[in-house]
Formats: sequence, structure tokens, C-alpha cells
Amino acid sequence: MPRLTVIESSSPQLPDPHARLTFPALQDALAAYIEAPAETGAVDAVDLALAQAALHRASDLYFEPWDDCLALRYRIDGILHDVAVLPKAHQSRVMARLKILARIVTYQRDMPQDGRIEPEATPCGKAMRVSTFPTVNGERILVRILDSSDSPMTLEELGFDASLTAALRDLISRPQGTLLLTGPSSSGKTTTIYALLREILDRRKPAPHAVTIEDPVEYRLDRAAQTEVNPHAGLTFEAALRAVLRQDPEVIMLGEIRDSATAHAAIQAGLTGHLVISTIHSGTAAGVFTRLIDMGVEPFLVASSVTGVLAQRLVRTICPHCATEVLPDERLRTQYGLAGVDGHYRMGRGCDRCEGIGYRGRTAIGELMTVDETIAELILGRTRTVIVHEAALARGMKPLARDGAERVRSGVTTFEELYRVLPAPGARAEAE
Repeated sequence: MPRLTVIESSSPQLPDPHARLTFPALQDALAAYIEAPAETGAVDAVDLALAQAALHRASDLYFEPWDDCLALRYRIDGILHDVAVLPKAHQSRVMARLKILARIVTYQRDMPQDGRIEPEATPCGKAMRVSTFPTVNGERILVRILDSSDSPMTLEELGFDASLTAALRDLISRPQGTLLLTGPSSSGKTTTIYALLREILDRRKPAPHAVTIEDPVEYRLDRAAQTEVNPHAGLTFEAALRAVLRQDPEVIMLGEIRDSATAHAAIQAGLTGHLVISTIHSGTAAGVFTRLIDMGVEPFLVASSVTGVLAQRLVRTICPHCATEVLPDERLRTQYGLAGVDGHYRMGRGCDRCEGIGYRGRTAIGELMTVDETIAELILGRTRTVIVHEAALARGMKPLARDGAERVRSGVTTFEELYRVLPAPGARAEAE
């Protein structure tokens, strides 16, 4: 955590809102604003924190009350970074400003609240979602940058292997079926789904009747009907899906399958002439089938409706401005099956462009299991997940670990980063 610096200034100079500051410079500017005698100090400090978050490509900002200060942290490429600390005495002013922007109750501090900051209210022009949570040191506020004004990525921009991308295109070209994505939180599932929808809307002529049911809507898509769930009003994923089926959509994007009722509705929709794309939580592609059956969906429905399952992760990519050739860790090299295998192994030294981190940006790795007759028979027999996984490998599926190892070998990322998001099969075997 950077040391708190207080700048004596009665009228601090506002920095260029379009210029990215280093973290130390941002710390000094925030301290100058908050300590200035002007009444707008907290307003300027919050505006600067929000603007700089967007310039640093942060997905989230955390305003965290600690024992002796208010900490500001950014989540960049999935990793939290300490950015600045502000005096504890100004904590209430900063939190009040955030609540006013989010249009939530400023005086309620003992219950969680959710709000939204509209694009026109932020210096970076991006919509933001705000969540408060009470702690023993005061309220903790998370601000998520939604980037709803940006265009969805294309399938090629996601970074998947070319053969996997081609297989995904084949699955979404089918008139019906259910394509499921799985992976932990912040593994890029929603971004992949939007890329798939963009592909469908751009390639099919005329554009199909496409509907999305989300929580919340992350990107705005032309030629698609998008809606946000509202559980407080009874508009759950399951209720919205059943209602929209009466409007005869061709393509349905369901943000997440969370419960048995939604699972049944989604699987049935994939059987009755609709192309359904959704996400579900599971560790591997093969594990999705067990998860659906555990939710009460009959195996014959799963085998008939699901056409493919994509398990994915996001790994940070090496900063191109400070990349250098290295000798990789031999132990990790062995665990990922690359012992003695030559490659373009690199790492980032850290520079101003990446704030000394050594990584800049992320790319996706994945394993795609397509459901053919062999896999369908295993699902019908309620076969164990490991056997389904092995059968898919025998039929050509590239597992996540191998896909990640190939990215390390080609100099896209490092073994250390891959191990952070996906411990090697060899490491698990050693532990056992």
C-alpha cells in the first residue's frame, strides 16, 4: 500500500482528465483534493478516482474502510492493485458522494444497497454499478464499470484457439440446441456470449429474432431485444424465459442458469426449435452434465438438447512493451507436460505502460466438448464426470491445461499466471 502523502494546497490543479496518472501521482492528486479547503474536495477526488479507473482499464473500484484510512483499489485484468489511501476523517464525505451519484439512500449505513451511476454523471462517460456493504470499519463500496457503450468483441478477438473458434461457429449455425458456457466468476463467459450473439446477428440474413435475458445488460446490441431480470417484481430468469417463449424467438441468450426451474425451461427451449446460449457454474465442461442432472433435469433431455459445453478461463498476457526471454520454472514446465520442450518463453519485466506489473490485457483459454452420439450415450447412462471427460479427450477435445500450456510456449503468458488460474494436473497428482 502506498504511503499517504498530503499536499499543502489551497487550490490544487486539476489534472488532464484524459491523461493516465501513475499510481503514486494519483495518490498525491487525491490527497491534494481531499485536503483542500474547497467544498468540492470530495467531489473532485471521487471524479478523479472514477476517471483514472477507466484509463487504467480497471473493471472494478473498491473503496475500503480500514482501521486507519480509506483505501482505494482497482481490479485490473482480474487482479486487485493498491492505488491510494485517504485520511479516515474524509471517509464519510467520499462515501456520501458515491451514494449521491448512485442515487441510493445516503444515511442508511447498516444495510447493503445497490445503485447505478449513469454515463452522463461520470467523467469517463461510462455507466457504473454500485454496491455497498456494511463492515465494522464502515461501509465498503464496490463500483463496477459496465462499459455498455463499447462494442462486443468478435470471436477472433477473444483469443481462443482457431479450431475451437471454428467449432463454436458450427454450433451457433445450428437452428436449435443448447450451448452452455462454464467457468468461475470473471472468467469471460459473458464476453464470449456477446461475441457469439454478435456473430449470429451479423452472419444470419435476415437477422434472427434474438432475445437476451440478463442481470444486468452489459452491452447494447442492435437488432436484439434485451431485458433485465427484476426478482423483486417477480421477473426472474425462469419467469422471463417462459414469457418470451410465447413471442417465438429464434435465439435466446440466458444470462445464467441458477436453479432447477430455469434449467428445465432452458433445456426444453433448446429442444423445441430455439438456439439457447447460457452459462452455468461447473469446474469442467464434462461436469456440466452432472450439474444439470443434479438439478433434476432428466438425462435424456440433457443428451437431446445440449449440443456443446465450453469451459473457459482468462489468463493475463505479457506486456508487449517490457517482454523478455526467460528460462521457465522447470517444475511448472514438467507439471504442464512441457519438460524439455523448446518454446518462446517470456515474461514482463514491468514498465510504465503496465504500471510495473509485467502483464497487460487478458486472453481466453478453453476446452469445448461437443455432444455426439458417444457423449450422449454416456450422459444417458449417468456416467461419472471423469469418464465423460476422458471420452471427450479420446475424441479430440483439447483440455484447458494443454491449451494454457501452449499459450505459455508461444510467449503469450507465463507458467506462473497459468498456475494462478488453473493448477496443473501434475501438481494435483504430486499432492495426492
